[in-house]
Amino acid sequence: MPVFSYSARDRSGVQRNDSIESPSREAAIANLRSQGLLPLKIAEVKNKQESSASFSWNPLDYRSIRPDDIEHEFHQMAVMLRSGISLLDALNMTARHCRIGARGTWVDLAKRIQQGSSFTDALSQHKIFSNFTIQLVRVGEQTGHLNIVMDQAAEEMKASRKLKKQIVSALRYPAFTLLFAIGLVVFMLTNIIPEIKKLLQIMGKPMPPITQALIDLSDWFLANGIFVGVFIGSTLFTLIALYHVPRTRWWMDRIALKLPIFGYVFKLSGTVLFARAMGLLLRSGVVIVEALETMEKLHGNRFMASKVHIARNRVMQGSSLTEPLETDSGYMPLLLQMVRVGESSGTLDEILIEMTDYHDELLQQAIAKLTGMIAPLMTIFVGGIVGFVYAAFLVAMFSAAGGSPS
Repeated sequence: MPVFSYSARDRSGVQRNDSIESPSREAAIANLRSQGLLPLKIAEVKNKQESSASFSWNPLDYRSIRPDDIEHEFHQMAVMLRSGISLLDALNMTARHCRIGARGTWVDLAKRIQQGSSFTDALSQHKIFSNFTIQLVRVGEQTGHLNIVMDQAAEEMKASRKLKKQIVSALRYPAFTLLFAIGLVVFMLTNIIPEIKKLLQIMGKPMPPITQALIDLSDWFLANGIFVGVFIGSTLFTLIALYHVPRTRWWMDRIALKLPIFGYVFKLSGTVLFARAMGLLLRSGVVIVEALETMEKLHGNRFMASKVHIARNRVMQGSSLTEPLETDSGYMPLLLQMVRVGESSGTLDEILIEMTDYHDELLQQAIAKLTGMIAPLMTIFVGGIVGFVYAAFLVAMFSAAGGSPS
């Protein structure tokens, strides 16, 4: 919020020189008059720190607002609110000290609040804020515990970010190794093996079967490599395009849950997401129907999201939450059993929070096992390719020299 320095006289005629925070010069004058002061001179104080913060040599500072910005700033705003600072002042301070690219969002939120909008409505005008965050803020405004729900929203963002990072990290190594192996094979088939072929042909002796098979594979790839590349590229493009079609994405997400090894990790991650988000929403006072609607939009797996949608409709008709989820929903069986217990005992939110911790630990173990298992397998795979080429070359050299590999 801008700061104005002023000179004013009080009722006794004594001149006072001080400063005041106010949204505008007119508001500052009105504030001074309400205190019984007669403004003589008033001017906005330019904040050097604020001016210098309007420029950065780091180009990343100019990126638009990101989820990790919201996570950090929500924590800071929660601290401000607990300290007695108003929401408008907290937003203005956040806009003053945040990253340059994110500043416009916080400034817009402050303007909407100043114009009389609720914080919930202001957030809903920006797509970067998830439905989960907006639901929590709505409850916080209604109950007067905005600082608590903002902390909870930030913690959920942090947990979701860590979960995504763990999944991506688990898949990054095998994906990189696979691409490396493909590149290595292509390089050998197009550069190394043709040179080996020339060398062996100069020797003029028949080649062993393993060497001949390798050379035949190289000749085939040189003749059809372009078509193979086009086929692989078009297949990947088609799969990506189909993944953006709602119906085919539903089937692809369903198949992903049934994959060996990886499917278990996907099920656990979906279970952790459901338990954590639903637990926080219910604990914050969101009714179960609205919580399920928010949960449906949070799920990245569209198959699981569709099951949540069905569950929401069934709950609106009087069904329990557990019953519609028990039929091939993708969630871990223990979660569903404990949800039934929570519904019966009236402690569903507490049960869900406990299940979050339990399944999150299982997820960490599953990711660690997956990473530990994939690393040696991919090493063996790449080593096998290189070993096969060297074996074929050495067998041919022994044969050409009239000896034997033994």
